[in-house]
Amino acid sequence: MVIESKYIDRDIIKKLKSGDKKAFQRIFNAYSERLFNFTFSYLKDSYESEEIVQEIFLRLWENRTEVDEEKSFQSFLYRMAVNKVYNNLKHKVVCRKYENYLNSLDQSYSVSPEEHLYRKDLVEKLRELLSMLPEQKRKIFEMSKLEGLSNAEISKQLDLSIRTVENQIYRATKFLKDNLKDEYLFILVSCFGSFLFNYLFI
Repeated sequence: MVIESKYIDRDIIKKLKSGDKKAFQRIFNAYSERLFNFTFSYLKDSYESEEIVQEIFLRLWENRTEVDEEKSFQSFLYRMAVNKVYNNLKHKVVCRKYENYLNSLDQSYSVSPEEHLYRKDLVEKLRELLSMLPEQKRKIFEMSKLEGLSNAEISKQLDLSIRTVENQIYRATKFLKDNLKDEYLFILVSCFGSFLFNYLFI
């Protein structure tokens, strides 16, 4: 029998495939920290890294019957991590490029009445949601998304740990995501935040 790691062998993988939750927990304990460190080395964001690790293990459980115990299980997990990190980074690049494009547009560019109304409705919704956030969480979120400050700069200004800042931004973003029913609106907010938040102060 080929041992996959100090903790995991083919018998455990077979138990996982049969729905054994203890086997799944052993796998999680064996690999979660390593996967977190791997994703964090690229993303430099603890909450995004934690989210990816959770997604990997959720997918593993949901698709456990498809795992091939004859192949490297560790490679299987890391391949999922690589794909998710790549998609995350690619998404950020696309967002930055689009926002740079919007910022480069001629300020005299006129929008249609329909688009103006759409933006107005979106801004009103954002104002309403932001007003529902606790004061510190809202302030941190606005410093990040509106003022464009880094997590380190926010941490220094407010005398908070960087992890606290990350946590507050993550939770505020999740709150917006959960409350903007139209998924397309959330995509706009998450990608083009500073562009939209400019309208909050018009």
